[in-house]
Amino acid sequence: MCGRPLRTEQSRTRGAGPVCWAATRPRVHRPVAVDITAVPEPIPGQRELELAPHQPTLWSL
Repeated sequence: MCGRPLRTEQSRTRGAGPVCWAATRPRVHRPVAVDITAVPEPIPGQRELELAPHQPTLWSL
């Protein structure tokens, strides 16, 4: 493909070495990992409302 020698069996099978293979493959966007266990900082002047037994929650919808 690039004119470089294919040294490994995997490179010979796919027809391109790792350098040429990486150059011809589309780049994959990988999102940044987000820590969902972190507790957000409270906003000054706001408080969490208590749920009444009859109020639907996000999980009950």
